[in-house]
Amino acid sequence: MKKLVAAILSTATIAGVVASGVTAFADQTIDGRRGETSGEIEVKGIIGQFDNTTPGPNPVNPNEWINVMIPTTALFYTTEASSHTEIVSPNYKVINNSAVGVIVSVSDVDTPLNMGEVDLLNVNNIELFANGEATVVDTELFTLTGNAGANAEGNFSFNGEATPVDSSKESNPSFNLVLSFAPDLADEE
Repeated sequence: MKKLVAAILSTATIAGVVASGVTAFADQTIDGRRGETSGEIEVKGIIGQFDNTTPGPNPVNPNEWINVMIPTTALFYTTEASSHTEIVSPNYKVINNSAVGVIVSVSDVDTPLNMGEVDLLNVNNIELFANGEATVVDTELFTLTGNAGANAEGNFSFNGEATPVDSSKESNPSFNLVLSFAPDLADEE
């Protein structure tokens, strides 16, 4: 009978561990008034290089979860139909390779050149430039789910308005869009 009870308890314990999936970090109270004189602590480890593409325990530095793909270049342009006053662009993707969610933010623009003809430039309705001057403030662009989630990919594009000095001649404004990334561990707890 003792072996049967032990087998049932072992099976129940294993089923409980499997069913719980990701265990949240929490405190437990061992209270001698309830006859408790011991407690168990689940211990997880990482041996070798941390793999941020598979689920596992959180690393000491949560930023090690960040693993995203972004384009190396992007393009915006004016349309002939608008007499070169409407700014549009293709859609660009940010893909999360990490096992946990990632918060993607527009944090800055760097090295703007020849932006004087740009009256307004947005990325996903986040203002980057107004009247040729950088106006961006650190703003969340979107949050991506982990790589196994349905929303592990996000899109961005540019839109705005321009006043060309001479619409029959090409000018080439440019800047570097600075995106920042942070792990979204809220769903992991």
